[in-house]
Amino acid sequence: MLEQQGNATVGWITQLRENLMAWLNALLTDIQGIDELIASIQPQAAVVVLQLVAVFGILVAVHLVTGRLARRWARAGGRRVASLPARLQPFRTLLAMALLLILNAAALAVALGAGYLVVVGLFLDDPVGARLAEAILLAFAATGAGRLLLDVFLTDTMADARLLPVDEPTASVWRTRLVRLVGFGAYGLFLIAGGVAIWMEGVARLLALIVVLGLLAGILRALRDAREPVAAWLRRLAAGRRQGVVGPVLSAVAPIWHWIAGGYALAVVLVGLSGSTPALVFVGTATLWSVVTLLLAGYAGFWSRILLRERPPIPAGFVERHPMLGQRLRLWLPRVLLVVHGLIAAVAFGLLLHIWNLVDMGSWLAGPTGAAVVGAVAGVLVILLIALVAWLAAVSWIEYRLSPDTGEGEPGAREKTLLALFRNALAIAIVTIAGMVALAEIGINIGPLIAGAGVIGLAIGFGAQKLVQDIITGVFIQLEDAIHTDDFITAGGISGTVERLSIRSLGLRDLSGTLHVVPFSSVDTVSNFTRDFGVHLGQYGVAYRENIGDVIEHLHKAYARLCEDEVIGPEVTGPLEVDGVTSLGDSSVNIRVRVRTTAGMQWAVGRAMNRTVKEVFDEAGIEIPFPHTTLYFGEDKKGSAPPARLAIRNESSEEG
Repeated sequence: MLEQQGNATVGWITQLRENLMAWLNALLTDIQGIDELIASIQPQAAVVVLQLVAVFGILVAVHLVTGRLARRWARAGGRRVASLPARLQPFRTLLAMALLLILNAAALAVALGAGYLVVVGLFLDDPVGARLAEAILLAFAATGAGRLLLDVFLTDTMADARLLPVDEPTASVWRTRLVRLVGFGAYGLFLIAGGVAIWMEGVARLLALIVVLGLLAGILRALRDAREPVAAWLRRLAAGRRQGVVGPVLSAVAPIWHWIAGGYALAVVLVGLSGSTPALVFVGTATLWSVVTLLLAGYAGFWSRILLRERPPIPAGFVERHPMLGQRLRLWLPRVLLVVHGLIAAVAFGLLLHIWNLVDMGSWLAGPTGAAVVGAVAGVLVILLIALVAWLAAVSWIEYRLSPDTGEGEPGAREKTLLALFRNALAIAIVTIAGMVALAEIGINIGPLIAGAGVIGLAIGFGAQKLVQDIITGVFIQLEDAIHTDDFITAGGISGTVERLSIRSLGLRDLSGTLHVVPFSSVDTVSNFTRDFGVHLGQYGVAYRENIGDVIEHLHKAYARLCEDEVIGPEVTGPLEVDGVTSLGDSSVNIRVRVRTTAGMQWAVGRAMNRTVKEVFDEAGIEIPFPHTTLYFGEDKKGSAPPARLAIRNESSEEG
């Protein structure tokens, strides 16, 4: 490889030396024949010069008129473009640029058409004059083409069509400067050097060398003056694109961009000086297509950033109904945008390789390798996109159901748990399926992977039977809607309030504040004290001497007073149910009552009912028995009790 490159370099140097010697010989010959050339000039040459001046004047006049009309129409169109609806704002720059290019190209085409008609009419029988006139047309066309290209970056007619972020005065100054530089090169090479080449090839090449060196000097001077502004612009672009590879590349290019551009201009000049016309044409054509490719890639990246990141194509009402979707879009759209920019960069890089004949992209894409690579990449990206859309749609629907402000209101604990379980299961399923299909798409045999996953799953199943039992039991408990968060239940022999409910276990907080984590596999029975309604079951004991009917009447009185309570009364939902005398105790007659309450309030209602019954019984003089202690001093044979010997002790007198 190195030997081939060395041979190519030696061959190029040899050709350059031969071309240089041939040019010097031609130049000497031309210098020696100048006197003869001057003597051969015919009197009608002045007429030809006047005709050429007329051709150039007509070109300029027609282009001034058509260009003025084009600018007027462009400004009018620019005002309409600026007033486009907000949904079309991302395309404003594209529309303005397309309008400006079409109008300016049409103005240039009309001027060239008028000039060509004049050339045909004036130089039909004069081949030398026709060649000079064609050189004028070519130089005028090249200058106009350069002006069109500069309008893409530095137009002073429509601000919306200006690609570079500069103000109108700066754009006008730089556009005028660069148009003059383009005109100098076009007229110097095509008209002056091309016209002289009709008679003196060596002198023409000398003039072309002078023009090229002057053009190179002008380009290097422009690069020097634009070094800092362009570097600052590149740094700003890099600061706004920290993710991906664009930002670091721009940061690295910013301080040395003028050296790269100057080196490229010098390389083009060296190719031109080598005398190889095909090489010069190839470099010029490749440069033009490279600029077009980079412009299209830049605009594609700009539009994708506008559409995906700043203006996601999702209705505002849909985002309002799914508030978490906006956060997920802000998380995922930059990553999608990074992939899109990567694809754009890859396509642009491939086109540049093809343009400069480094790689034949057409043959590579038509071959099996290229088709396989492109198909695999496209397939993987489509699969990932479908998986992402499916995940976002499912999660948005779940959050829509879980949100208390949307859907059908706040769901219950059962629905919350099942939806959370469904979300986790869906995430695992989407990742697994998308991963398997993506691996299959890039040519990996997923059969062994599936078999291995089955074996691993079987091993895990044997080793985690308790875990599987926890999950299965938890699923059925949730499906049967047996437990809600904040319910007071008894499960696994532990009573407490449900604080946490998952698919494997539940967390119970008892009255002492201890948190118990109970796996579902240990739950045989669930006792829920806060489902639908509660019942206070009270049993009140009275003395044997009390009248039962009177006691029941005062129980109803206590119930009525309970219902009048502002705090507890609303929690009572049913009448007082008196079951009657349930037992005859050792010291009391026990009467059982039932009071229906709202769910979870049976204990509070019971405490209030006990207080009210005590107050009512005290007011009515109804005795509530309690344990008594009786002192027995014994009795004699006659049945009379012996006297109790009491000693009264006066502590105060003793102290005195």
